[in-house]
This record gives sequence, C-alpha cells and structure tokens, in this order.
Amino acid sequence: MKAPNMDEAHFDLNDIEHEPTDAQLDALMKSVAEEVMRRAKIANDAFMQNLRAAIAAVNKSATDA
Repeated sequence: MKAPNMDEAHFDLNDIEHEPTDAQLDALMKSVAEEVMRRAKIANDAFMQNLRAAIAAVNKSATDA
C-alpha cells in the first residue's frame, strides 16, 4: 500500500514512518549509478591527461639528454 503524499519523484530516506517504494528506490539507484559514471569519466579523463603530460615530459627530457 502506498503511503499518502508519497510523491514518486521525491522521498526522504530519513523518514522512518514511510518507506520508499520499489520504484523510488530503483530511480534512486539509477540516478546514483549515472552520477558515479559521470564522475568516474571526469576522473579518468583528468588522470589520462596528467599521464600523457608526464609521458611527454619524460620523453622530452630523454631527447634533451
């Protein structure tokens, strides 16, 4: 049974009187997974850029020697 005033898009995980519906939990998990993937891509892109810069610096110093 759905609790009164339980908006499908919004719920309070700290609310001990009303549990979120399966649909709400599914939406939350999908949203979290999307955010994790977005942040992982940003971190990976930054890591690869720094790695390429470090490789270029090593290569440059090796050719200067």
